[in-house]
Amino acid sequence: MRFAAWFVFSIFIATLVSGCSRTRYRTAADRDSYRILDEKANCIQAPLGAFTVQPDPRSRFYDASNPDCPALPVPRPVLHGYALPPLASQSPPPPPSTLPPEEKMADPTTAMGDQRQGAPVSAPFILTPAPVPENRIESHPSVVPTEPMVMQASYRNEPILTLSEDNTTNPTQTDPKKESTSSDSETNEGQDGQDGQARKVSIPTQAWEVLPKNCLDRMLEFETLRSEYIESYKEATLENPSSQAQRLSLANLMELAIINSREYQARKELLFRTALALTRQRYQFDLNPTPFGNGTAADYRHTRTAGVTQDRLSVPSGVGVQRTLASGGEFLARFANSVVLTFNGPSGFAADVGSEMIFDFQQTVFQRDVRFENLTQAERDVIYATRDYLRFRKQLFRDVANQYYNLLVNYRGIEINAHDYFTNLRGFIQTQAEYRTAEKFPRIQVDQFEQTVLRSRSNLVNNCFSLDAAVDQLKFRIGLPTEMPIFIDLSELESISMKDELSVARQMISRARAELLIAKNASTIDATTLANVAEVLADRMKSILQIQKKMETTGAPAGPTSAESIAFSGQAIDKANRELSQLQYQLQILGARMQVDLQRQELDKQLKSETSAPPLRVLIRAIEVCNSELQVIKLALSEKQEDNKKVSESRQKLEQRKVESVKKLEALVAFIEKISTELTSEKAIEAQDDFNQIPERMKQSIRLAEEMDGIAKEATKDILPGSETSIESKVQSTVDETIQLSDRLLDKGPDGWTEIEIDPNEALLTSLVQRLDLMNQRGDLADAWRQIKLAGDDLKSIVDLRATQTLRTKSNVNKPLDFTFDDSETRLGIALDTPLNRRLQRNNFRLALISYNQGLRNLMAAEDSIKLDVREDLRQLALDRNQYSIAVASAALAYERVISTRMRLQFAVQNVAARDFLESQQAYTNALSAIARQHVNYITDRIELFFDLEAFDVDGCGYWSGEREDFGPQTNVDFPGTNRRPYDSLPPKVWYSPTIRQMEAIPPGEARIESN
Repeated sequence: MRFAAWFVFSIFIATLVSGCSRTRYRTAADRDSYRILDEKANCIQAPLGAFTVQPDPRSRFYDASNPDCPALPVPRPVLHGYALPPLASQSPPPPPSTLPPEEKMADPTTAMGDQRQGAPVSAPFILTPAPVPENRIESHPSVVPTEPMVMQASYRNEPILTLSEDNTTNPTQTDPKKESTSSDSETNEGQDGQDGQARKVSIPTQAWEVLPKNCLDRMLEFETLRSEYIESYKEATLENPSSQAQRLSLANLMELAIINSREYQARKELLFRTALALTRQRYQFDLNPTPFGNGTAADYRHTRTAGVTQDRLSVPSGVGVQRTLASGGEFLARFANSVVLTFNGPSGFAADVGSEMIFDFQQTVFQRDVRFENLTQAERDVIYATRDYLRFRKQLFRDVANQYYNLLVNYRGIEINAHDYFTNLRGFIQTQAEYRTAEKFPRIQVDQFEQTVLRSRSNLVNNCFSLDAAVDQLKFRIGLPTEMPIFIDLSELESISMKDELSVARQMISRARAELLIAKNASTIDATTLANVAEVLADRMKSILQIQKKMETTGAPAGPTSAESIAFSGQAIDKANRELSQLQYQLQILGARMQVDLQRQELDKQLKSETSAPPLRVLIRAIEVCNSELQVIKLALSEKQEDNKKVSESRQKLEQRKVESVKKLEALVAFIEKISTELTSEKAIEAQDDFNQIPERMKQSIRLAEEMDGIAKEATKDILPGSETSIESKVQSTVDETIQLSDRLLDKGPDGWTEIEIDPNEALLTSLVQRLDLMNQRGDLADAWRQIKLAGDDLKSIVDLRATQTLRTKSNVNKPLDFTFDDSETRLGIALDTPLNRRLQRNNFRLALISYNQGLRNLMAAEDSIKLDVREDLRQLALDRNQYSIAVASAALAYERVISTRMRLQFAVQNVAARDFLESQQAYTNALSAIARQHVNYITDRIELFFDLEAFDVDGCGYWSGEREDFGPQTNVDFPGTNRRPYDSLPPKVWYSPTIRQMEAIPPGEARIESN
C-alpha cells in the first residue's frame, strides 16, 4: 500500500504543477514589467506616470472581451461607428461676445464707398479704415467729393439696386474731411447713410449658391461670414451645424491622440515588450525551476517470454532548480525518483524504489562577462526604450501641433479669401452698375473686376478643399475615423489674429506718426494739414486702444504672447481713452475752426476785391462760411459739460441762438435753391423780383456769418484761443500731445511677440546635455565598446571549472528520501580549450573594433546633427520675426493703398483705373495671409526649438501648455548633474570585470575608455 500511495501522490503533484490560469500568468507578467519600468524611469529621472499597455477604454481599438482569450471582431465594414468620447481636457465653451456694436471691427475690404460697416468680434485681423485727410489724397481739388456717390448694383440678371434718397445729403452740408475719416472713429459711428456715406450692398444670393456645400459650411463657422449670409438672405437667425458640435482645441486633439493613436499604442507596447524581455533575463539570476523535466510519467509493460508473463509499471519523476550566479557560474540542483513495480515476475511481486539528488556547479574563468551579456543588454534596452517612449510623446505633440496650427492657417485663409471674394464681387457690382447707367467705367475695367471675382472664388474653393484634406490627415494621425466630422476650436485663431491686428495697428500708428513728424518739421508748416494728419494719428490710436481693451476683456493671450506683456489694461486703457478722446475733440474743433478761417478769408477776398464780386457768388460763399461755423458750434456744444447751474444756463442760451441761426440759414439755402431752379427754367424773366432780392440776401448772409461767428467763439472760448497765431500754437501743442501719447502706445504695447533671448552656445550645450536620443546614442557607443571586450574574451582559451555532487538513497531499502553519503559521488573537473583555431572569433573581434569606430562617428554625427537643428531653429525664429515685421509693414501699406485707390476710383481721379484697386486689394490679401503664416510659423518653430532642446514635458493627456507662452527655454549646461551615468548603468549585484565597470566609473569628460 505504501507504494500505491507514493504513486498517487506523484500523480497529484504532477497535476498540481501542470500550470496556472491564463489570468494569473498575465497579471504576473504585467506586475513584473510595470515594476521594471518604474525602476528604470526613476533611474533616468523621468517618471512615466500611470503607464499601462492596455488601450484606453475610450479608444477605438479597446477590446471589451476577455483579455486572456479575445474574440475576433465581426468582419463587416463600419462607418460612423465611433463617437467622440468625454475628454478630461474639455473646457466649457466660451461665452458669446457681448461687445457693443461700436467696438466691433469694421471690414476694410468692402466695396468702394463703404467705409463704416461693422464686423463681429470674431473677425480675425479685419482692420478698420484709417482716416485719409483731403490733402493726403493728392493735391488735386477735384479729389475732394462735393456730393456722395449714389451706388447702383447689378449681378448679371438681377435688377439694378439703387440706394434711396435718404442716403444723400445736401452738398453744401458735406464735410469733405469726413468722407475719408476712419470707420471706427466714435465721432462717425452710427452715421450710415449720412455725410455722404453709401450703404453697403448685400452679397447676392447667387454668389453663395455657386459655392460648394463643404466650402459654405466652413465659411459659416466665422461670425463675420455668417453676418454676410444673413444679410444676403435676410434671415434673422442661421442654423449652423457646427454651432452645437463639440469644438476641439489642441489639448483635446492631443488627448484624442493619446487615446486613439495607433503609433502611440505601438510605442507603448514596444516599451512593455522590452521590460517583459528583461523579466526573463532577471529570472535566470534567481533560483528557478528548470524549464523542463519537472514532472512524472507512467510506463506499463506487459511481456511474455517463453510462455512466462511479466507485468511491470515504471513511474520515473523528477524536479530541478537552476540559477545563474553573480560570478557568471551556473548552479543546478536536481531530484530524480524512480519507482519500478513488478507484479508477476519470477520472484512474484517486487518493488524497486530509488532517488538521486545532483548538485552541479560550473564556472567559466575568462568568458565571465559573456555570460552577463544578455542580462546587460536587456537592462539597457529598457532604459533606451523608456527614453524613446518619453521623447516620442513630445514628438507626437510637436507633430499634432504642427498639423493643428496649419489647420488654423487654412481656416484663416478661408476668411481672408472669402472677404477678398466679397470685396471683388462688390467692386464688380459697382463698376457694372456704373457702366450700365452712366458708362463711368469702361467695359474693360468691368471685365477686370469680373475676372478677379472668378480668381478669388477659385482661391476660396481651393482653400476649403485643402482644409478638408488637412482635417482628414489630422484625423488619420490621431487615430480617428476619417469619415467622422470634427470641428476645430477657432478661439485660438481669434486670439492670434487679434495679436496680428494689434501689430498692424501699431505699424499704422508708426506710419501716421512719421508723417506727422515730417509735416511738423517742414520748413513751411501748414496748420490745417498738421491738424488733419494729427487727427489721422488719433483715430489710429483709438483703434489700438479698442483692440487692447478687447484683449484685456477676453483675458486670452494673443498668439504666443502672455497677457502680462500687454502694457495697457483696465484703468490704464480707460485713462488713455479719455486722454485720446480729448485730443480728438480738440483736433476736430481746430480743424473745423481753421476751415472757417479759410472760407472767411475767401469771403473777405470777394468783399474787398477792387472789382465788386457778383452778389450771388458772395451769397454762396457766405452760406458756406455759415455752414462751417455751424459745424464748429455743433462740435463745441457736443462736449459733455459739468452739471452746474451756470454752465447749464449758458449752454441753453447758446443752443437757442444756434436754433435761430439755423432757421435763418435754412431760409437762405431755400432761397439759393429757388434761384438755382429759376435760372435753369424758362421763366427766368418772370423771376426778376427774386433776383432783385439777391443783394439784400447777401447782406443777410454776411450778418448771419458774423452772428454765427460770435456764437462759435462763445462756445469755444474755453477751448480755442482768440487770435489766429494762438490757434496755430494750439495746433502745435495739441500735435505734440498726440505724438507723446503715440510714443507711449508704441513704447509699451506688444509688437508681434517678444523675441526669444538665448545664447546660441548655451542653447547648443543644453541640447547636448538634455537630449534623450543623444543619451541613447552614448549608450549604443558603450554597447559597441563592450562588444570589443566580449569579442576579445572569445579569443582567449576557454577554461571551465566544474563541481558535481551526487547523493543517492540506500540500496534495497526502497525509501525515496533516505539519502546517504554512503552512496554518493563527488566530481571535480577543469576543462581547457586552447585557442588553436579562433579565425571566426578573430574576425568578430575585428568587426567589433570597426563597429565601435562606426558608433563613435555616429555619436559625433548625432551631436553635430543636433547642433545643426538647434542653430537652424534659432535662425528660423529670427527669420520668422523679421518676416513677420515685413508682413505687418506690408499689410499696413497695402491697407492704405486699398483706401486710397478706392477713393480715387470712386471720385474718378485721372490715371486711376480698376486695375490699381484690384492690385492693391490683392496685395492686402496676400499681406494678411503672410502675417497669419509667419505668426503660425513662429509658434511651430518655437515648439521645434523646445523639442530639439528637450526643454519641455507633456502632461498625462500628451499636452504641453506652454506652446503659446512668450518665454524662452531654460538653459542647462550641467552635464554631470543631468547625466550621472553618461554611458548608463549596469545591473547591480553582478560581478563584472573591472574593465566593464569602467562604463560606470569614469566621470564624463575625463579619462578615455580603453579596452584591455
